[in-house]
Amino acid sequence: MGLDQTVRDISEEISSRISAAAMGRGEWSDVCAGFTRAFPGSFAALLNQNFVRPEVSFAKVDGLEDQYLQSFVTHYSYVNPWRRFWEFASNGAICVSERDDPATKYKKSAFYNEWMRSIGDYDASIGLRLQVNDDYIIYLPVHFSVSLSEVYESRLEAVIANTRRSLTNAIQIASYLRDTSDYAAARSALVGRSNAIAFVVDRAGRLKDANHRAIDAFARARPVLNRQGSVRFLQPEITTWLGKLLHESPPDLTRKRVMNISEERWLISVNQLPVTMFSQLIRGQDQFLVQLTDLGSNGSCYDGDLLAEAYRITPAEIRLCRALSAGLLLNEAASCSGISYENARQKLKSIFRKTGVSNQSDLKLLLNSLA
Repeated sequence: MGLDQTVRDISEEISSRISAAAMGRGEWSDVCAGFTRAFPGSFAALLNQNFVRPEVSFAKVDGLEDQYLQSFVTHYSYVNPWRRFWEFASNGAICVSERDDPATKYKKSAFYNEWMRSIGDYDASIGLRLQVNDDYIIYLPVHFSVSLSEVYESRLEAVIANTRRSLTNAIQIASYLRDTSDYAAARSALVGRSNAIAFVVDRAGRLKDANHRAIDAFARARPVLNRQGSVRFLQPEITTWLGKLLHESPPDLTRKRVMNISEERWLISVNQLPVTMFSQLIRGQDQFLVQLTDLGSNGSCYDGDLLAEAYRITPAEIRLCRALSAGLLLNEAASCSGISYENARQKLKSIFRKTGVSNQSDLKLLLNSLA
């Protein structure tokens, strides 16, 4: 069998594995195994890395012990001297290390001495770089001994070039499924949010979807604005707070803050939506539900007149009830109502006594029944 036919056969086998993994009929580790089977003595990896955050959101390998993959993902991927190629090369670029950027250049680096020397004789490599979006890069490196370069280089480079289209198509399919799933998640998050200004943004604060109240607020430019697809608050301090919060967002982010505009008081709540995982290779985007509840609106939560008539609740106590029903903690409700924490505690005891409830959970149930 000629060299060209061997390259075609290997390329077709790996392309079929890529297609199977993309459609959920196979594993991405099988793609890596296709390379190591065709090129004995090598190891192959497939990774999706965000070089901005930074993070590695996906990693599969064949031919390398798991402990080395984990140490690469958690630490050495961030000090990898070849990251300049992975981060900045053109989409679809292929790097042949011995020709383009040999390992001998980095023998004094911590990456080489601490990681590459520990995994064995794999100084030569050929890798493919593909761009997912502005932040995430998928790369597929195959490592082997320098002693095998003369035998492997031209054939492996040809196989990677031949399978590049299959992997590109798989990324496009996964990206489409991710975008569709992300849109559905944003739509679902807005269901039942008609009592508040509610919208969904991504990590950069770009608007993904909004309910009718939010659209009306954007049109009025109060208390929140939409400027060329980016959300801004009438109070710049809140815009800065949200931007920092989204950028640094810890897992399962949940935050609340009160915004004061003249005589208006708004409760802002931010919750991270579950990340969609239609494809292991490409994770869903981080999306956040932002809600603004008017703490001074008489009709936003419940009938205050009915509460006063039924339980002889005072106006000051009604304001405290409204803040608590909007989701504020007692100390936050006290600050929002312009009273001390101790004063709020006494008013809450009075509300409990008048309504016959014994805790805040039961009070919220009562208030919801008067909505």
